[in-house]
Amino acid sequence: MMTNPPETIPVENDSDEVSCDGGNGSLGHPVVWYSFDGKNTVECLYCDRAFEKKSA
Repeated sequence: MMTNPPETIPVENDSDEVSCDGGNGSLGHPVVWYSFDGKNTVECLYCDRAFEKKSA
């Protein structure tokens, strides 16, 4: 069985944090917040979505 790669979501370059809820309404997961804390990419620990700052 093939699985799709995790989704990568672009965010504004000046973002300090992002939230993730899995994106599937009631089939998602609890809302969690992640801080970039000096990084350009953070990954959700529930659904493996990656949030990546846009390149300038």
